Amino acid sequence: MSRRQFEEVDDHGKILFSDDPSLRLKGVLMGLETAGGTITLDPAQTRHMPVALFEFRHALGVGDFGYVVPKGASLDGIPQEPRIEGAILFGMRRLPPEFPDLRLPDPPRSDDDGGRPGTKWPTVLDELCMLEALRRDPDEVYFGMRGSPPAYANLRSIPGWELHEMPDDRPGPWQDFGYTYSRLELRTPDGEIYSRTWVPHDPEWAAAAQCHEYVVCLCGVKLGIRFPYGMTDAQYTPGMRHESFRRGCALGLTAGGLVAYIDHR
Repeated sequence: MSRRQFEEVDDHGKILFSDDPSLRLKGVLMGLETAGGTITLDPAQTRHMPVALFEFRHALGVGDFGYVVPKGASLDGIPQEPRIEGAILFGMRRLPPEFPDLRLPDPPRSDDDGGRPGTKWPTVLDELCMLEALRRDPDEVYFGMRGSPPAYANLRSIPGWELHEMPDDRPGPWQDFGYTYSRLELRTPDGEIYSRTWVPHDPEWAAAAQCHEYVVCLCGVKLGIRFPYGMTDAQYTPGMRHESFRRGCALGLTAGGLVAYIDHR
């Protein structure tokens, strides 16, 4: 299929888990917005969260060989991407530049720092109460978390957004080899398709999405999906993909959040 045959919402896509080496998001706080307030999920239970990536096929600065930073442009001079800004207007949050590097500290073992067996170490919420955030504007919200310490990132749910997974029954050569594909549609609160992609159906991923009822959806122009010119997909290592993901966050060209999962298979 040529590029001209793709619609504006048809993008590159990939499904994986948050602890995948190309993302390394196994230690990120996640929170669900509920009628009774925000519930912070236990990081130990979200290290293997299902993730759906939507890398824009059509965007400012994106050519046939990926995203190209304007020559001589500083980070402040990177043009805004309309699709990212539009998603933010609908409640999605831009990932901060340092997002991929933020981790929750591993709890110390009983023999660390003079600890004794049976010592009750502080919970994540205890740590958040104990640590003092850097002095900032009191009205500033750090990635959807007012007054949050800068050593943490919080990936929040986005009310109204939905991720629909549907079987793709279109004839294709993959059917001769027994492959099955799914069509993923990321929809805005008004029901419009924001991004659409096709991915190989993964029963383990789908089962995890059904169990959690939410999927981490990340959208942008540099998510480590499109491999560079002169390189094959197999040569594009997880480390290279992670570096691309980090670069996209640094450029302010990545947005995301927890999105409700709807299964149509």
